[in-house]
Amino acid sequence: MNDELRRSAAHVFVTDIQNPSLNDDDAHHLARVLRLRAGQRVSVSDGRGAWRICEWRGEGLVSVDDVSHEERTGETLSVALCPVKGDRTDWAVEKLVEVGIDRIIVLAPVERSVVKWDDKKSGANIDRYRRIARAAAAQSRRVFLPVVEGPLPLSAVLAGGGVAVAEPGGATGLAGITTVVVGPEGGFTTDEVASARATVDLGPTILRADTAAVVAGTLMVAHSRR
Repeated sequence: MNDELRRSAAHVFVTDIQNPSLNDDDAHHLARVLRLRAGQRVSVSDGRGAWRICEWRGEGLVSVDDVSHEERTGETLSVALCPVKGDRTDWAVEKLVEVGIDRIIVLAPVERSVVKWDDKKSGANIDRYRRIARAAAAQSRRVFLPVVEGPLPLSAVLAGGGVAVAEPGGATGLAGITTVVVGPEGGFTTDEVASARATVDLGPTILRADTAAVVAGTLMVAHSRR
């Protein structure tokens, strides 16, 4: 990560990197929550690899540096997960973004799913996960916004290339794997596992579904960096 990004007092995403302006939520966060002082450095990004350094001036930003561009490196890494009860899915989305996952896929209900949404609740929850992902990307100084999509059927996710289901007894390596699919509490059924082209083992202990998603993401990111 660039040192200027690392040292910035805050990081925000903007629509126009050439003329950065804050939305109301970001302006409130910088002014009222972080209580930035005039002159503090704020990094801004368009979420597509472009970023620049600005200074906080009262209620807005003033650009003080040219726009820089970063290229995506490596393959897109994805984790697909089933929603779980409470706020644990929120936590998993946040942590997946922080460790560097590019795409988070929310699965439609499978056989052992406990959480099942109607269309209205589904849309509201996906929107919330996207807001959580955006905030986590800002906190971790990412310049590419991660994608959150779904709910997608398990069959559609398994049809893609480089996909493996997290399952005890699966492969211990991640060579060629760019998407790990994590089941609900209690795991996938035998038939659901059998429909996968590959499986991957996440370790010797029994993990909660949300923990398994973060472990899968962390292992993939670590493998890709090697």
